[in-house]
Amino acid sequence: MLQRFFTPLERQERLALTEKLRKESSWSKDFGMMLGCSVAIAAYGLILGSPAVIIGAMLLAPLMTPLLAIGYALIQGNFQLLGRASQALLIGTLIGFVVGGVTQFIVPGSELSQEVLNRGGVNLLDLLIAFTAGVAAGYALVRPQVSSALPGVAIAVALVPPLAASGIALAASSLWVCLGAIMLYGTNLLAIVLGAALMFWAHGIRLRDHSPRWVFFQRILLVLVVLALVLIAPLGWSLLEQIRQGMDKPASLTLPEPVWAELDARVDEEEGIDFLTGARAGSRGPEDVTLILTSYRPVPMRLVEDLDEIINRRMGRKIEVKITVLQPGRFEDGQDDPVVTRE
Repeated sequence: MLQRFFTPLERQERLALTEKLRKESSWSKDFGMMLGCSVAIAAYGLILGSPAVIIGAMLLAPLMTPLLAIGYALIQGNFQLLGRASQALLIGTLIGFVVGGVTQFIVPGSELSQEVLNRGGVNLLDLLIAFTAGVAAGYALVRPQVSSALPGVAIAVALVPPLAASGIALAASSLWVCLGAIMLYGTNLLAIVLGAALMFWAHGIRLRDHSPRWVFFQRILLVLVVLALVLIAPLGWSLLEQIRQGMDKPASLTLPEPVWAELDARVDEEEGIDFLTGARAGSRGPEDVTLILTSYRPVPMRLVEDLDEIINRRMGRKIEVKITVLQPGRFEDGQDDPVVTRE
């Protein structure tokens, strides 16, 4: 049934594909140069908050080929190809992480842009996008007539931005954003490898004997599949939580989800005080933050100080925090100005 949709590759085609992946997925100075430039451009684009620059950086990145080679090696049982591709991927990941961090130091005092913060979270959709991209990339690789689609696949899965964002966030002392970006990057790697491996298997590329080598690679694939299945539950919960919070929170609020959650939890500790809305000014970063509270009693100074501390600790820079308190009860006394501002 598979052969009706996916024509098996001939022996010469498999040999040519193996040689192509061996050459293009091995570590070399060309690989390192292109990856370093790609991550640097992506990092600058993330700091500037420029999607166009980020897209351009993704077109230069050579990371997709080692992932396809790993998926191919796992299906074919090729130790040599697996070792070469894994080495290139590991060194490339370390270089990308370092370049992202260095870029943040080159631009001192810059705040984390929304583009960086967006890479600080991962959900089920990210896993599905990366898996589908791996399927598309594997199919394009074995079908030369559609190989022109590979650059589009590289843009769709976005490997370089989360790698650069993790280095930027760590250099900016934003540990949670850094960990989120690393998890997004790792999820993309896992899903792409599995998607590509599935497509190679569908085209008849597989290890047919039952030798110890076959058992070894079968176990590796099984571990990767189980890991992907285990990730579905937390990533699905993260997606539902983001949807729920997106519906619940005020539309004008642009603070990152972890910051909003901690602020909300702190305000909930005070009886009679609630959030009304919040906003962040500045397109390139949180130059200042405004929070609007509603309160039927005087707002404790400790709450004001705690909110200021949370924002500055979470955002990683010294930020001017403005807190405006609306006191509806003051209308009952006939007073005209119900707004009290504390900076």
